Amino acid sequence: MKQVRFLVCAFVGALCTAALLLDGTDLLDFVGVSATFDRETEALAAPMAFSVPLSSSAKGTWFCPGGSEPDGRADVTLEITNASQKPAVAIVSAIRSGSGVEPRESMVTIAAGDRTLVRLADLVTDSAWMGAVVEVDSADLIVEQTYIEQTNIGNGRASDRGLCHTRTSDHWVIASGATRLAAEGEEMILLVLNPFPHDAVLDVRFDSDAGVDTLNGVVIPARRVVALDVTELVPAASRVSVVVDALVGRVAVSRLQSQVFTLEAEQAAVVGLAVTPATSSVAPVWYLLDLNSNGRDDVVTVVNPSPTETAEVDLEIISDDALNRDPVELTIGPGAASQVRLSDLDRLLGLGSYGITARSLTGVPIAVMHESTILVGADPAANDPPLHSGSVAATTGLDVSAKRWLAPLASESHNVVVFNPSQTSIALVELAVIESGDRRVVSNFEIDPLGRVSLPGSELGGERPIAEVVASLPVAVSRDLSGVSQHQLLPAVVAGDAVAP
Repeated sequence: MKQVRFLVCAFVGALCTAALLLDGTDLLDFVGVSATFDRETEALAAPMAFSVPLSSSAKGTWFCPGGSEPDGRADVTLEITNASQKPAVAIVSAIRSGSGVEPRESMVTIAAGDRTLVRLADLVTDSAWMGAVVEVDSADLIVEQTYIEQTNIGNGRASDRGLCHTRTSDHWVIASGATRLAAEGEEMILLVLNPFPHDAVLDVRFDSDAGVDTLNGVVIPARRVVALDVTELVPAASRVSVVVDALVGRVAVSRLQSQVFTLEAEQAAVVGLAVTPATSSVAPVWYLLDLNSNGRDDVVTVVNPSPTETAEVDLEIISDDALNRDPVELTIGPGAASQVRLSDLDRLLGLGSYGITARSLTGVPIAVMHESTILVGADPAANDPPLHSGSVAATTGLDVSAKRWLAPLASESHNVVVFNPSQTSIALVELAVIESGDRRVVSNFEIDPLGRVSLPGSELGGERPIAEVVASLPVAVSRDLSGVSQHQLLPAVVAGDAVAP
């Protein structure tokens, strides 16, 4: 009996060890899902740890923490974009929460330069929360999650879009959230996806304006999605930062933040929804490319996850004018966070669109999040204070640059923002559109050192263009959509060699 027990333990131990090594390439074969694609052992290494997804050069896997059932807070659908010039195949393996019937998998073909929608509720039955693992068979495929708030609170329904991850990790940081449910209608939920065939065990640390709380020994069952309700765990906090450490296993994490805005002038209420991937990396330098001093309430949160070191951080202003503005200086203690409401800073009044470089002067790695709300009636000459429209968005910063990026746009109202982080060299940039298997060059332009360019999606042609940015030196690229009814802030996807700032 002891020998049998030893063999079982050895097998389980080997299974766990192998699953930790596997990340975006061999996961589906390993857990017994259909072996559709040929694989090589050289592809077992996880992609380099950056905050944004890295589109693989051949085959790869995307991890989607997901959303809710159709009648829940964030009805989720996957959108798979093929930015290559040949058809591609993807296997979508849905993952549920709780016990019940195991989800189905779906194999989809995406035409060159096209997109395919996969509604997770069609693959999962009777599950409050659901996510997915998506394995793709070629390069330049991008997997995103689209959300619709279905709770019918107030007028209309909120929506958002977020990227899936291209890696799992044992360490995640969520820089900001809020849980003032009674006073401000704020709710925060963490979605944790465990795609592996063994349980994961987490320690979760919450740093808020109310103090520090911990939740230890949280079990995320194998092949399950778990929703952690931060609103219940840390109630009535105007700011909550979260650090997730996996003691056993690896997971993928995203943040679901919602808020009910009461518009007293119209005697109505609207819901704001922002579903944001957590960051699996910390770095000394981050780029935020799309902030605006006109008509928006922009907030930047910087987290210092170090348990022992203090971080001295400058928020350097990237403006389109020739003025040299003083940075915002922050001192952040070990394990703490600092939040700056940029709309309160006089030095930014009237600046319009701008960017920020968050730089840790002492090299202590940090994490950054940008949250933004569109304001109604934000004219400074107006007598009435501006009101939140309910159009909210959030994004982590970019801790990476590259010479090639892919940016699927949700509409022609989306913009592509390109930043040249070099202090000495001009970046030569080619902007192209991928459509129906063809590549059409739209424009060629230069970006000065430490300069940024915002390119309207309406100038690219088509209702939902797939943009490709190719530069002579590493640049950073993001996407933004700002409107009264919709507001999105998204990084583009690295599709070349990634470079740390």
